[in-house]
Amino acid sequence: MNKICKSIMACCVVSYFWGAANANELTVASWVGPSHPTIRVGYHTYFPAVEQATDGAVKFKLISGGALMSGKETLTGLGDGISDASILALTYNPAQLPTSQLVSELAMLSGEPLAVAAAVTEFTLLNCEQCLAEFSQQNVVYTGSYATAPYALISKNRILEKSDLQGKRVRTPGGAWDRWVAESGGTVVHTSSSEMYEAIDKGIIDVAMQPGAALKSFSLWDVANHITLADLGVYNSGPFLAFNKSTWADLPANDRRAMLDQLPEALVATTEAYVDLNIEALSEAEKQGVIVSERPVGLQSWVQEFNGQDLSAVIEKAEAVYGIENATSLVKAYTDGLKKWSDLLASGLTRDEFIAALQIEIFDKLDANTYGL
Repeated sequence: MNKICKSIMACCVVSYFWGAANANELTVASWVGPSHPTIRVGYHTYFPAVEQATDGAVKFKLISGGALMSGKETLTGLGDGISDASILALTYNPAQLPTSQLVSELAMLSGEPLAVAAAVTEFTLLNCEQCLAEFSQQNVVYTGSYATAPYALISKNRILEKSDLQGKRVRTPGGAWDRWVAESGGTVVHTSSSEMYEAIDKGIIDVAMQPGAALKSFSLWDVANHITLADLGVYNSGPFLAFNKSTWADLPANDRRAMLDQLPEALVATTEAYVDLNIEALSEAEKQGVIVSERPVGLQSWVQEFNGQDLSAVIEKAEAVYGIENATSLVKAYTDGLKKWSDLLASGLTRDEFIAALQIEIFDKLDANTYGL
């Protein structure tokens, strides 16, 4: 860590530790709080596993709650060495990571979180050299993605059909949801997840697109009265833990190998945590005064109509806006992978078998001597 980074860290209060001080103690930045699934389950799974697998050679120090960087600042800050590693949200950085935006543009294709997490991870690590090159240009190493529970519409007024979104200001995470809201007659608003509560409370937004878990994890049931469930897909653009490229290169290859090998279980655990929290929050919603509308026919029909025509729009946008010449083949690679992992899950794989499949199909194919260097 450089002197500037150490000085910034010294001023931060929101921090906690895994392991004692060590030459390879890596500082991890996150703009979300300790209750977030990536921290509460994901990092609590991954950090001790890596420490054990490396015999204590790699330890982590987490600084959460945005004490180092906000969500929008993190990609640049990570590349600049403000932290050694961090969660990312790719939809904050379309200009720097144009090819990687393809998966975010396809987010509404599936509501099966584990299949999506696997498909995005495999696509980015093995089938999208352009994606990896874009990360490298930002001085960042990508290592895998989680997926959230299915998205929903959280609002003060009930949303049952397309016309109910007319004129509404809708907080979206970007990508396909921006087009869907715009074509629904709404206005897209981009705020961080940590700002949703205040935005709804003060009328800055009318609707928040977020998994139902946000009712509890962000206390949105204190400011919203309704949640509408539909086939709105899952957020698929969240690298679980990206690394500063220099930090990654400074680690011995055997430690990098151990860090890669601990990722399958951590990605699954994080994604499962989202789903579990979603189920828990929805089960408590009515007791909190929130009306739950499940797949209203009018809205569901509009979602299906949109998805049926959206692939061509994704390819057109990738070519015209992002300058991706091979967009068609990249979209096919991702959708083929999504079908592959969806079929594997449907075949009845156990949790352990799914984790093993991630290891064999993806992570075993990465050479720790060369990957990310």
